[in-house]
Amino acid sequence: MQINGDNAIDILNTFLKKLIEKGGTDLHVKSNSVIRARLKGAMIPLSIEPLESRHVETMVEFLMGENMDEFSRQFAYDTIYLLDAKHRFRVNLYHQLKGLSIIFRVIPHQIRSFEQLNLPSALDKISKLHRGLVLVTGSTGSGKSTTLASIVEDINRSSHRHIITIEDPIEYVYDDNKCVIEQRGIGQHAADFSTALRSAMREDPDIIIVGEMRDLETARNVLQAVNTGHLVFTTLHTLDARETIDRLLAIFPREEQERVRMDLASNLEVVISQRMLRDLDDEMIPAVELMFKSPRTSFLISTSRDTELLDAMHHDQNSFGSMPFDTSLFQLALQGKITEKTAFMHASNPANLRLMFTTSAEYQTMFNDGSLDDVVTIKEEDDQ
Repeated sequence: MQINGDNAIDILNTFLKKLIEKGGTDLHVKSNSVIRARLKGAMIPLSIEPLESRHVETMVEFLMGENMDEFSRQFAYDTIYLLDAKHRFRVNLYHQLKGLSIIFRVIPHQIRSFEQLNLPSALDKISKLHRGLVLVTGSTGSGKSTTLASIVEDINRSSHRHIITIEDPIEYVYDDNKCVIEQRGIGQHAADFSTALRSAMREDPDIIIVGEMRDLETARNVLQAVNTGHLVFTTLHTLDARETIDRLLAIFPREEQERVRMDLASNLEVVISQRMLRDLDDEMIPAVELMFKSPRTSFLISTSRDTELLDAMHHDQNSFGSMPFDTSLFQLALQGKITEKTAFMHASNPANLRLMFTTSAEYQTMFNDGSLDDVVTIKEEDDQ
């Protein structure tokens, strides 16, 4: 696609519309480089010729407005851009070696259900929680915000509660249904996460949503809110339940970690960890690890036996709804949504996953009768 005209904002809007038309998730704008989009997980050029640095500078000035001085001081900034009434984007602007760059992340207009997002039905249990800590984790682009929004909307449809969200920036916008939902953006409605959290605890909340646990002060206030009987949701950039426990503890000074461990053992209700992978229709689909609170997980966390949490999740699958990543991958393959090869590429424990495949009569029957003709079998030599 050619870059037509010289108006930087018109150019930007044209390519954002093209991103939406193609069903992409992110638009990458870089000084003196072609404009690229993330389509089905891959980075694809959208423009034929590079975008001049002066155009990117104009876009940055337009997006920053009166906050331009702050961007100049911090060298990076997060904000929201509204293309029209239905299309919103989370925006990250930053400096890099060759100039300025901007990334636009599509925020879907409608909040999709668990079923539409291919999320485990066990997440229904979360709407029945009334206190404790819920952590949604995963790498950048793993769908944390989308899953969290789906959970909030599920609660909004099913119970009468007061929900306060604290975000930087506000992404999904909720309409009151059975719940009263108040959304506060950092820099717009609150100075920072910690200040907003302390304020929220005085505002009669049932549920507090913290967009991300970024620093020690925020983590302390999250645990304080949990310990005073609130239900708190937040996100972390971690890969699985075990790493989540380790990372959360590492935020705190060593002398506080034992106390934090006891808090987590008592109050951590569920860890939801996601990885996005490509399905047989070339679409992105989540594999989800769930670790629900149980007597076993609470004991292991309190006694610093985090390495045994994976075994606990296997043990708790039927009784508490937990599900290790490898079980999620196996189920996606069993449902014919991903290939066996894709499952092994994303597995936490390939040997354990192989055992699931080789001992599953249902899977072997589907494979032998041709139901899974598209599945690519992992051969023994791949392990060598």
